[in-house]
Amino acid sequence: MVRAICSREAARPNMGKKPLRILSIDDDPGCRRATARFFTLVGGHMVEVAETAAEGLKKAAALKPDIILLDMSLPDMNGLEVMEALCADSATRDTPVIIITGAGLSDAERNGLELKRNFMLLEQKPADFTGILGKIEAALYGPPCQEAPPRRHNGR
Repeated sequence: MVRAICSREAARPNMGKKPLRILSIDDDPGCRRATARFFTLVGGHMVEVAETAAEGLKKAAALKPDIILLDMSLPDMNGLEVMEALCADSATRDTPVIIITGAGLSDAERNGLELKRNFMLLEQKPADFTGILGKIEAALYGPPCQEAPPRRHNGR
């Protein structure tokens, strides 16, 4: 039952919270359009998109987004290189990143990412936007919903 409640909560608009500044870095035009449309319609978030790593890094530094959605396979850099550049820049080093990939990761990529902080890995493409929204909530505000601890009876 808790899982069903979490799913419904994740699909609701961003009630009571300020709209997020989301940067989506993805070379697939369909993914960029779908991401921008979903997050704009669900919660009224402000979404900026970038087609290449270079464009994404420039926008990340200028916009200082609340969160970055990053495709692992870009034409000019891979996601690990983008993460290294984000971590090296004081303007973006603390920005949470959700890495989205459909290709899976090599052991070297996984090991490289484990050294970084502020990231979550979502190995699913095409993306499940409700799942991504849940990951964003978890990255920014803690888990979107948790089971309450058992209630004590009679004051115990």
